[in-house]
Amino acid sequence: MSDASAVMALKNAWNGVVAASDRVREVAASVQGLPDEAAVKDLDLETYHTVAMAQANALMALRGLVEQLRAKV
Repeated sequence: MSDASAVMALKNAWNGVVAASDRVREVAASVQGLPDEAAVKDLDLETYHTVAMAQANALMALRGLVEQLRAKV
């Protein structure tokens, strides 16, 4: 991978993490606003799962890329 490609990949992976983090922040208010006595069956677990997985995948992709780049230095 050329240096230019590596930098572009790093920027793209970083932007993916930022976008996923923004989505976590968007959902945070609704999670924090849940009443303590809310029933688990009434929670939007599908959304929470989707947001959490997007964040985890973006972070793992960035981590993997950084590890790959470090190994080449």
